[in-house]
Amino acid sequence: MLDLSAFVLRQVALPSVPVTATSGIVPSEAFSLTTAPPPVPAIRLRAGTVNIALLGVDTRPIQGGLLTDVIIIASIDPYVPAVTLLSIPRDTLVYVPGYRMGKVNTAFARGPEVFRQTMKYNFGLDVHYYAAINFAALVNGVDTLSGIEIVALCPIYHVFPKDPYYLADPAAPLTVTVPYTDTFTGEVWMPGQLVPTLTIAIPQAGVYQLNGLQALAYVRARAGIPGGDVDRTRRAQQIVRALLNRARQKGILTLARLPVLYDQFKRHVRTDLTLEQILSLALQADRLGDAAIRSRYLDEVGMTSAVLEPVGAVLIPNRENIAPFLQKALFVPLNQRTGEGIPVEVWNATGRRNFGPVVAERLRELGFRVLSIQDAAEVYTQTKVIDFTTTKKGSAIPLLQRALNLRPESVIAQPNPGETRYRIIAGRDFEACYHKTTPANVRQVPRPTPAATPIGATPTPTPAAPAPEGKTEG
Repeated sequence: MLDLSAFVLRQVALPSVPVTATSGIVPSEAFSLTTAPPPVPAIRLRAGTVNIALLGVDTRPIQGGLLTDVIIIASIDPYVPAVTLLSIPRDTLVYVPGYRMGKVNTAFARGPEVFRQTMKYNFGLDVHYYAAINFAALVNGVDTLSGIEIVALCPIYHVFPKDPYYLADPAAPLTVTVPYTDTFTGEVWMPGQLVPTLTIAIPQAGVYQLNGLQALAYVRARAGIPGGDVDRTRRAQQIVRALLNRARQKGILTLARLPVLYDQFKRHVRTDLTLEQILSLALQADRLGDAAIRSRYLDEVGMTSAVLEPVGAVLIPNRENIAPFLQKALFVPLNQRTGEGIPVEVWNATGRRNFGPVVAERLRELGFRVLSIQDAAEVYTQTKVIDFTTTKKGSAIPLLQRALNLRPESVIAQPNPGETRYRIIAGRDFEACYHKTTPANVRQVPRPTPAATPIGATPTPTPAAPAPEGKTEG
């Protein structure tokens, strides 16, 4: 059991003033509401569960700043114990209480309390604490740890400015137009020169070492990348796990070293957690281990990708699915032991060195618990699954077939009542990248035609200024 006695839990109250939230939004196939949707029912979590919002904030002066590119709710159940990381895509369309419909990444810019109300209204969650970091915190944090190791599941090629804080001139995006000093190196960029860039190139799934700037690019990249914002939520969780693993390896999660690091980084962090609470969390995370950390993603409720004027590109969740999904995702039964998940073993039969961890990472993402990884004695052309279970009740075979694109003949029954339920023998056809094999959770709808007219709506009794909208790229 975890000791969370240092944390005070409170329920978030929602404003009771009725607000018309959709004025000015152009109707389309994806969005035709004339009033704010009703609040999502409260998610019932075990007493003592602490929800902490982990936020990656873009502090550049774009449309007001403080847009949250990364939103992860860490739900900590002290009794199992388990930590569930829930990722919410930054383009998710929500009702910001007291304001209007907009992207979820604009809520924090209204203040922590409005962010909490937004989480409660749209997801039924009480967020008890938050911790927001900027670009510099991630870059410097990774470099302080001498880099991190990630298991990339999908290829990425991304060229980005050497300084992530640099704002390109829209009229000449590739050329420096005014003198600029690099935030991290102090190098001066002069007008007329090309904008200095760095490239992150991940040609195939595998294990990669990243420095600070590469880690930031890895978690932010989405332009031209299949999966877009949804894929980015998965990479953000990979970075969180990699940071925690590296901190454990370096022996940093101690009472002696953490306060020094806190003083070093606190100017890049905004949080309502006290140093005592941060130390408590870090020490317990060190003991908890990675097996007790579960990953969940909001796109699993089903989403519609659309462009709504003037909000921009958004992901519209199927709101009727939110409460059932989150109730199941965040409530961990007490009889579910640490390291939950169906136990499997991995054989790497691809002929590629060090590919076993890639297969294991894909399976962990699907919710399996990987007991062991080994290289097979021979190369397989096709992926096979050995089914050791003795009953079809609760079988994970349909999930494996759907997620790994397996044919029925690729499943071989060998009943054996041991701990391992399945052996996944990854052949040359094994595809680690989820968006190449898994049926998409996001459907696309066309942009509304210019001839469309705004939805009529009753004016708000006391109009508020429009919320800052999320930027196009990030």
